[in-house]
Amino acid sequence: MTETPYDLALGIHADALNSGLKSLHGRHRAVFQGQYGPETIEDIAYTFSWDFLEPPELILEKPDAELWAKMIKAQGVTDLPDSGVLQIHAPQLQVNGTIAGDALPQGVSEVKVAVQAKVDAGAITIVPLGVRLSDIPDPYTKIMVEKVIVPNVLDQAKSLLSGLKLPVQDLFGQQVTLTPVLLDVTGTHLVLTATAGTGQAPATGASSGAATDWPSDKQVFLLVGRDLMARLLQGALDQWRDTELANDDKTLIGVGSVWWKATFRSAANVKVDESDPTSVSADFDIPWSVGLDLFPIAPGKGCALFKASQES
Repeated sequence: MTETPYDLALGIHADALNSGLKSLHGRHRAVFQGQYGPETIEDIAYTFSWDFLEPPELILEKPDAELWAKMIKAQGVTDLPDSGVLQIHAPQLQVNGTIAGDALPQGVSEVKVAVQAKVDAGAITIVPLGVRLSDIPDPYTKIMVEKVIVPNVLDQAKSLLSGLKLPVQDLFGQQVTLTPVLLDVTGTHLVLTATAGTGQAPATGASSGAATDWPSDKQVFLLVGRDLMARLLQGALDQWRDTELANDDKTLIGVGSVWWKATFRSAANVKVDESDPTSVSADFDIPWSVGLDLFPIAPGKGCALFKASQES
């Protein structure tokens, strides 16, 4: 089975992500709309509004060299980063605008945006890289495209992915703070890894630059490292502390009665096997007792056949 050097890894397939974007687009259209201005650029007043008529989709791979060469780059960007790059494809972006108070014809453009998803100082960061728009009517001047449309499309693309986060979780009574470590773009999945603030050291090998051979055949997967798994299992077992597991008896007609008792007192030293992560061991403290009382042969006379018990 696939293991992870991180405390936790959450992988989501592109199909699942795009299904979520489609649902979001259908229910919350305002998220995919916006407006800019009026703003004066080189002594000319501009306004701009946009609307993603169809839900955008994520493409979990870099743009090819030809597409990247055609993209209008974000300020300060020249080359594609080595990792974490994905694309947002919008089949229909409707734009409206004015230049110096004159309304421009409504335009609809296909848009592809390249961004980098990465973790910086424990926070998820989306870095816009470049935009490619299909042919835009002449009235949309070069300055309108480069100074107004492109920066706003980049900001919109950034906001669509900025909701990724791993909040503090209460798991089996354990308050676990998950700190993002790596965002990995695999071609099929977007994988978010994290270390857990559980009082233990971070999982061995967990670093911001190490990727893993993640599962590729599941829409969503969640991998938990040994240290965190042991801590969660310990927390789950602690919820059973001093719980009565059994306290019952049964009468055997003509013979006597059988009784038994057992209590789960505690568990300690929970460990996940190094060679088999599906195997777990622990030291259990479970006092128990069982016995058989014979029916008396005469009033006031009887005997106990046996009584066995284990006390810690």
